[in-house]
Amino acid sequence: MPILDDLSKGLKKGIEEAGKGLKEVGEKASDAVKTFEIQQEIDKLEVEIKSIKIEIGDVVLALMAKGMRLDPTLTELAVKIEGIKAQIEGKKAKIEEIKND
Repeated sequence: MPILDDLSKGLKKGIEEAGKGLKEVGEKASDAVKTFEIQQEIDKLEVEIKSIKIEIGDVVLALMAKGMRLDPTLTELAVKIEGIKAQIEGKKAKIEEIKND
């Protein structure tokens, strides 16, 4: 029967197209997962860089505390850090005052 043959061919074609679509979706999902994993690796490396920068800053502050002359840019940044540390200490003192009242 030609109607059943046409219906069968149409269903077969539809199933094949659906299979192709599912494969494409699976590949895109896999790519998204790979991209996410690589981005996480990048984020970890950037955190590592920030950690090293903090270490550099600590070394600069230690050298300044020992009286070593530093590049003016480093000295300026170190002075800013010391000013912020003083602000933090002032705020901690206020917290202690509030607790003791």
